[in-house]
Amino acid sequence: MWKYMKYDHHGKEVWVRRDLKGRHTDLCLCYKCSNFYPGEERNCKIANELYKNCVKFNIVTPVFECPNFELYPTFEVLSNPTLG
Repeated sequence: MWKYMKYDHHGKEVWVRRDLKGRHTDLCLCYKCSNFYPGEERNCKIANELYKNCVKFNIVTPVFECPNFELYPTFEVLSNPTLG
């Protein structure tokens, strides 16, 4: 059974599943992408729009699939993605 909790996220009280709190950086493709430069003009356009939506609605939205993803050179690429 999942457990849920409330906490203060950027000044707004939000709900989260306890086991997922703070895990968005581990799960989100953006944090492994060579197009991700938060706060800089060259940042990914998709990431910018997604962030605006997150701020607008006080949510966290990790990206699991993206057409513009480019693996940052220091991370591993699977040679056969079907094997996981």
